[in-house]
Amino acid sequence: MQNWRTAADKEFWNKTWRLAIPVSMQSMLFAVLGLVDIMMVSKLGESQIAAVGVGNRIFFFNLLMIIGVSGAVGVLAAQFFGAGRMDGVRRTLLQSWLCAVVFTIPFAFLYRLAPDSVVSLITNDPAFVEHATTYLFVCGWSIIFTAIVVPLESALRAVGVAKMPTVVGLIAVLINALLNALLIFGLYGFPEMGVAGAALGTTISRGIQTVVLLLVTYRKYNEILPKAEDLDAAIVPKARKKYLSVALPMIIHDGGWAMGLLVYNYIIGQLGVTELAIISLLSPIEGVLISGFIGFAVAASTILGHELGAENYQRAWHQSWWFVGLSASLALLLGMTVILFQDGIGSLLAKTEAPNMEMAINVTLVLALGLCLKVFNMVGIGGVLRSGGDIRYSIFIDLFAQWGVGIPLAIFTGIYLGWPLHWVMLAILTEELVKVVLTTHRIRGRHWLTNLINDESPDGDKECLAA
Repeated sequence: MQNWRTAADKEFWNKTWRLAIPVSMQSMLFAVLGLVDIMMVSKLGESQIAAVGVGNRIFFFNLLMIIGVSGAVGVLAAQFFGAGRMDGVRRTLLQSWLCAVVFTIPFAFLYRLAPDSVVSLITNDPAFVEHATTYLFVCGWSIIFTAIVVPLESALRAVGVAKMPTVVGLIAVLINALLNALLIFGLYGFPEMGVAGAALGTTISRGIQTVVLLLVTYRKYNEILPKAEDLDAAIVPKARKKYLSVALPMIIHDGGWAMGLLVYNYIIGQLGVTELAIISLLSPIEGVLISGFIGFAVAASTILGHELGAENYQRAWHQSWWFVGLSASLALLLGMTVILFQDGIGSLLAKTEAPNMEMAINVTLVLALGLCLKVFNMVGIGGVLRSGGDIRYSIFIDLFAQWGVGIPLAIFTGIYLGWPLHWVMLAILTEELVKVVLTTHRIRGRHWLTNLINDESPDGDKECLAA
């Protein structure tokens, strides 16, 4: 019988770092870019900070829906690759592209035709609505690029290609940062566009990333790109049912969770534009810290998916605890470091011209306190449980904790009691504690140890594990 020590052998660690480091680097680069955007826009004023921050949260809602679709690629393609079936990888990528584009186009039209009706749901402050409408209008079409890029990146990582998407992402980040600096402030003869410049720079860079990623994939990894004959295989009822059984729950999960984030923004918007600006400023900082651990979630989903596809259930079981334990421990160290060096954090925030320094520092400390909990849940739910397609219980964990615990507490403490922002954020952390308990219980229960690509059930192997 294999134990937890032998499950984490040299091959395991090599695959983990080969997947986790590039993905984390790319995620951190995008998070840093979001932070740079906010820091640039912070020079323009409080309303502009809030507008860009809320605009990014709205696009984050679309991103999560696309990630939900792409989650089917990460789960199914990893298991198909583990079983040596590239036809299944191509078919799943094609199905995800079709679903992602279908889900995205209506929102792209909404953001172009009626952006003011979307942003005014957050708060009716005239200056905020004006800037947020501009940002949403200019960026509206860019989510179609995201609908192409995210599934393709998921497919590449599912077959172990993580470095190339990171390099392409780095190019896009650098182009985005350069264009933002030129267009926000009108440097070197470029027009001074303010918030619209930040939106235009983001749109152009995403378009370039899409084209480059497709070209490089076609030249070097053509075997994962769908072929004409894959279309017929993709729409066969059995294949379509298998894909939708994974994709639809993920879309519901990520879409429902993203809606909850918008509700949080609405609640904070009711506290005031200053509070909304502080969250818009600090969310990218938190994103930089958390994004360093996204690679663990992707590596867990991919590596465990390979093991489940090869029906190595016991090895996957032991490896799951390595993933959640290591990532949460590192996140705890990072959070404690932020708390210990709060004076330095305060100096950094002072340079961004935060609207209320004392409130901003207090919120930063709360976010650092919750870092370990959020990383545990991100890797446990998004990595371990998803690797076996345990989506329905993942939906229960995330949506029950958010809509049944976090949002009611935010409404009660923020709107009814009128607590300061940092105490409201601390109350919301109760959501993460509930998720830790439920996620741990589910991982220990082994229900996620499932092979999704074979018709045979691995229950016999699971019974051996339970024994």
